[in-house]
Amino acid sequence: MKDLCLEPTALSNVATTEPFPLLSHDAVLQHRRELFSPEVLDNCLHYTRPGSVQLRGMAPRYAPFIHKFWHSPEVLKIVSSIAGVDLVPAMDYEVSHTNVQLGPGGLDAVRSTPVEPPTATEEAIRAFEADKAQKRAVTDQTKPIIEWHKDSHPWVCVVMLSDARHMTGGETELMKGDGTTLKVKAPQMGCAVLLQGRYITHTAAPVDNMPERVTIVTSFRPRNPMLPDETTNANVRNKSHLSELYYQWTTYRLDVLAQRARITADALRRRYDENVKANDPEGKKGMCLVETVNVGEVEAWAEEQIKYIRETLHEMRPLDKSGK
Repeated sequence: MKDLCLEPTALSNVATTEPFPLLSHDAVLQHRRELFSPEVLDNCLHYTRPGSVQLRGMAPRYAPFIHKFWHSPEVLKIVSSIAGVDLVPAMDYEVSHTNVQLGPGGLDAVRSTPVEPPTATEEAIRAFEADKAQKRAVTDQTKPIIEWHKDSHPWVCVVMLSDARHMTGGETELMKGDGTTLKVKAPQMGCAVLLQGRYITHTAAPVDNMPERVTIVTSFRPRNPMLPDETTNANVRNKSHLSELYYQWTTYRLDVLAQRARITADALRRRYDENVKANDPEGKKGMCLVETVNVGEVEAWAEEQIKYIRETLHEMRPLDKSGK
């Protein structure tokens, strides 16, 4: 984070990573097979801005392999060790969120996206460039495929599902604390990049010379319920089925509250046992005359949980006219 002129967060001092291999070729194909299935395209496709669409909320119902992959202990161990903090998927709805840059074929071409990614040979690139010149460009190449933004979730893992060997463009651009920007090289197919996306303003440059740019983003939050959790629904409410999103959102938040309550109660029990052992001549419970509960501590804890509940409700407010 300091390299970006930003303060380290309470979660980690790692801002982003170099691309690292994560998906085998077979795993890439299975991701694409499930993502571009008729069921996903019929139920999970959302129009975002000219030149791109997003696929969201497909796991586990329409994408069981993807769901199992991103919840597997092996994958979570890799992601957590690199990030420097134990992470879990934020919600099922945020597993393998997919950004698709449209080519000259536009939206219709998405339904014919092949399982095997188009090979980025020089001949294929020349053919694409020739075809693009004959059609009105779908994407304004001077503008990013995604607007400048901060993510809704603390950590994101971005994986490339396209052949990016000869790709020009497609970088992730980060806004530094001093107002300058830094471009991060796009990963190759099957490779991933981790980013503390909730705390770093960033965007993605369009691809200039390839018929597709398909990336998936799985969002993560800290497993430890006692760590700060600044997850929001800011960028996803207008591209989600809210009935499902709000169910997953509310149950995850209540689960965190329940874990916090159990941890706090267990800490009080341990303190009580220590007080009994140290101060009761018979070492018996039931008449401990030493204060175990610090009312000020409980009050501060309660205020923190009330704030968490209010934030939970705020993130389910009605959409405004702009869809946010």
